[in-house]
Amino acid sequence: MTRIVLSSLHLHPSSPREALSAAREAGFQGVEILCEPPWHPRAWPPSLLKEVASAAKELSLSLHAPTGDVNLISRHPDVRRFAEAELARTIALAARLGATHITVHLGYRSSGIPGEIPFDDAKEALLRLRRRAEDAGIKLCLENDPKSPFLYLWDLSEWGKWLEELDMPGTLDLGHTWISHGEKAMELVPGISPRIAVVHASDNHGERDEHLPLGAGDIPVRELLGMLKGAEVWVLELMYSDGIRGSLELMRDVLGEG
Repeated sequence: MTRIVLSSLHLHPSSPREALSAAREAGFQGVEILCEPPWHPRAWPPSLLKEVASAAKELSLSLHAPTGDVNLISRHPDVRRFAEAELARTIALAARLGATHITVHLGYRSSGIPGEIPFDDAKEALLRLRRRAEDAGIKLCLENDPKSPFLYLWDLSEWGKWLEELDMPGTLDLGHTWISHGEKAMELVPGISPRIAVVHASDNHGERDEHLPLGAGDIPVRELLGMLKGAEVWVLELMYSDGIRGSLELMRDVLGEG
């Protein structure tokens, strides 16, 4: 059964406690916590760990791994080692909290620097991390990127090849998908949907990742969400609190829970 959860994005950098409270108050089934600083995996005090782990007994919990300065396709080997170590620490944090899913990004290309991008090294790192997560009973999910000269996994066909090769579940971001493909997304999403464990839901006008409430932009969110009912988690990922309740009602309606 698909669970509808609330991302902590709109409250960041406030404590995850506020995200838990907001999710409960609005009637969500769980929370996805953004693990960017100040909530990177090494920064959680014991009291917060205990509180969130206790909340995970009643609310579904997932994590969005840090992305800033976490780059699995950096040309610098020490940067890649740091990225893998930080993602491994995120898995350890998820295990302590009782989280079920972690969303990760591949990383970003450096501008204007010649040389091959170490994709094979990144794939090996993701395989090691996937196995580490599986051993902890957690699904590690690779997210698609928005189209950009500095990002690689924006094309759903290429992203799908990575998921298949690595035998990983995916996090499909509707906003990224619309920026990258526009109306063609309606043709591409059904083919990739069996690989999708997590959906990040927000709206935009096709130019940038605005994280608008559902229905406030140009994305046919009802139709796309209808193609993704097999996903385990739908995450409402908005930039601001306005529109949370209406977006939740739309998601429930698509699932037939209205």
